[in-house]
Amino acid sequence: MSARHQHAVADSPAVPPSAFPTSPVLRPTVSALRTGFARRGANGRTRLHVFPARRQHLRQVLPHLRPRDRAELDALGPRGAVAEAARAFALSPLCWAVLRGGRCVALFGARPFPGMPDTAAPWLFGTPDLDAEGRALARLGPLFAERMRAAWPRLVNMIHAPALAQRPATVHWLARCGFAVAAHPMPLGHGGAPFHPFTSGDFPAASVAPEQPTSTGG
Repeated sequence: MSARHQHAVADSPAVPPSAFPTSPVLRPTVSALRTGFARRGANGRTRLHVFPARRQHLRQVLPHLRPRDRAELDALGPRGAVAEAARAFALSPLCWAVLRGGRCVALFGARPFPGMPDTAAPWLFGTPDLDAEGRALARLGPLFAERMRAAWPRLVNMIHAPALAQRPATVHWLARCGFAVAAHPMPLGHGGAPFHPFTSGDFPAASVAPEQPTSTGG
């Protein structure tokens, strides 16, 4: 899932001291998501922990992005994958880190749409270690989506068509998270790369126009 709004911004991304909102409405949603989502191994020890994301988590993930996440982010704009991911993180008032063995293997978040107060773009990107946690990710996704919808009734974003073709089961995972995926891609990004819209709420995926959406890492 790609991690950026389509609307281009010329300035370089900067990660602020905190990616957390000052809004008292969103703070309970963030603080409520601590270590409640975890996968335990055969020895009974917790394999995954979820925390509100900090800048050190972003620094752990950016140098080790999964190839499909990097390709998707690169397709979005000329700044490149690392800049796109950092910008998504900086603009997201809800952002969580998934830790495995004390290292961050994935970041989930949602960034508001400009001028659309009830709508946000969910995103995910991670390291190759995330792919070893497929079952845990299958359980985590719907829980993250539920908390995003508590803050924004409508969620909409794009997924890179090559990534979807490589992993068609992603459609079923997104459906479990409450999203509908458009059957046909549309051009997006600086090179007109193909992306499939996916939406939740009263925002049919087929109605998304190229001027409206964003994008994610998934």
